[in-house]
Amino acid sequence: MTQPRLQHFATLMQNGKVLIGGGYEEPLSTRRISAEIFDPLTGSSSPTGNMTVSRSTDKGILLADGRILIMPRYHDFPVEIYDPHSARFEALAKIPWYPPITTANLLQSGRIFVTTQQHAAVFDPAAGAFTSLVAMEETRKNHTSTLLKDGHVLIVGGSTGNNELTGRNLIYHPSSNGFTEAGRLQVDRWGHTALLLHDGRVLILGGHTGSEQAILAEMYDTETDTFSPVGVAAISPLAALLLPSGRVLLIHVPNGNIVLYNPDTHELSPTVYSIGPWRSGATVTLLEDNRVMIAGGWKYRDSSTQSGQGQEREMSDQILIFAP
Repeated sequence: MTQPRLQHFATLMQNGKVLIGGGYEEPLSTRRISAEIFDPLTGSSSPTGNMTVSRSTDKGILLADGRILIMPRYHDFPVEIYDPHSARFEALAKIPWYPPITTANLLQSGRIFVTTQQHAAVFDPAAGAFTSLVAMEETRKNHTSTLLKDGHVLIVGGSTGNNELTGRNLIYHPSSNGFTEAGRLQVDRWGHTALLLHDGRVLILGGHTGSEQAILAEMYDTETDTFSPVGVAAISPLAALLLPSGRVLLIHVPNGNIVLYNPDTHELSPTVYSIGPWRSGATVTLLEDNRVMIAGGWKYRDSSTQSGQGQEREMSDQILIFAP
């Protein structure tokens, strides 16, 4: 990349290039305002226009018209949009509430469904405004939301305001702007990963059960509305990415090894590749040619611990390309 970045966003554009923006720089309290375009064909990255504000931990979402919406996590940062034709960013709206945004999903309508610790809402890019604000049935944080093939959104896990596991999962219905209760996890958890598979099932990986790591992986079946254990133990992977083949690419903590998981056979296939010692804050993006781009983050000197605490580290400007 043109600059080291940590907790930035990286979004594949319609032309096959990747928009990279924001993130932390050194010192860690400083956020970047810059953005850049990575071209996988040339392996080079070049600056594009600056964003309207410095930002980090935000999400870039590709819209149907080719623009990219940047949804902020915190209320004091604007929602903004990037136009690849003009290479300009434009602020659209401010978040009208205080709790940070936990998840954001592009709905089939083209609007954006977001959740916070207390509310769910819909953002309309055309109007530049939030609508359909509705209170969640209970306060939750560190949960996931996954757009299902039928257009509904599955909300899984998380912890309550008292840091207790919520134990309840929800289905959001865009047509009624309401919720119904979903099935029960085998192991309640927070801070996990949820991944929609080609057949419509949702794979749940990692996270924490209170203060301990959740080893059991589970699968949610939309037809039966049930969660069931599956034969893979991935403890809070750095990344889980669905490949066009239907397999799931997993980057394991702490050694950075890349393995492939087959959801049909529940088998793990090790690869000979690794991104190196323990890393955090990197982005993982599926490219147009089905290769995988891994960019930036903290890069630690060794893999002796799973947290990286106490290790020497550097903020990386490195882009790695993995060909499954």
